[in-house]
Amino acid sequence: MLPSHLNGHSALGRRRPRLSAAAGESPAAAGVEAAAPLEEHDRIYFQAYSHLGIHETMIKDRVRTDAYHAAIMRHQKFIEGKVVLDVGCGTGILSVFCARAGAKRVYAVEACEIVVQAREIVKANNLTDQIVVIHGRVEDVDLEEKVDVIISEWMGYMLLYESMLPSVLFARDKWLKPGGLILPSHATLFMAPVTNRERYEDSVDFWRDVYGINMSALVPLAKKFTSEEPSIETIGGENVISWPSVCARYSSSASIAIILQLRNSNLSLQNTKFHQ
Repeated sequence: MLPSHLNGHSALGRRRPRLSAAAGESPAAAGVEAAAPLEEHDRIYFQAYSHLGIHETMIKDRVRTDAYHAAIMRHQKFIEGKVVLDVGCGTGILSVFCARAGAKRVYAVEACEIVVQAREIVKANNLTDQIVVIHGRVEDVDLEEKVDVIISEWMGYMLLYESMLPSVLFARDKWLKPGGLILPSHATLFMAPVTNRERYEDSVDFWRDVYGINMSALVPLAKKFTSEEPSIETIGGENVISWPSVCARYSSSASIAIILQLRNSNLSLQNTKFHQ
């Protein structure tokens, strides 16, 4: 994943490409301009998401992918015959799901170079009459119509990491019809304390004896870094030492200011271990 200083999608000072294509038209035939120039932090961000490995990891996450597919099928009556906007479509898998659920048209917007392969995937699955793939940021494109549904895989680590949610809310305010559907529409962020002795030993106790050299002077610094910097890793349930507590909620009807304001109240955690 990307460093936190690359988070954010500024929409200022960018040229807006005009989309005037019917479903299935090629960008050249439609007169679609090239994607607007990107600022440096956006360029690095989108370059990272052009790497196939990131998309492989997301799609192979069966819990995630199956949940999106199930949500689309559960809401098929809201999608069938309707116009859908897929914000950050990546490989286009969610756009294909929506097309197969009967969407009249899907605008699949993607700023990364993976958009080239997304177009080929749409073509290979005979969906060019339903899916319009657009290369650009959602803040920079113009659609010819409002949409009935917005779908996006905007969630990152700790739910809000990478700050793609502002792009979804931008699309909501500009393109979603009144009463339209957003998938996902709600999210809840839970937190729980964990313990990981092995990581502590590897990152902190390691410095006490290095090749027979007493380097304990580095232990306080190691403790500082260990507590200050986030660690993204998979741990066993036995490492979770309390029941989780809700620390933030997201609703698709909220403003970005509310979304990004995490609760300031202290978490109330039960001092009960549920794995022995």
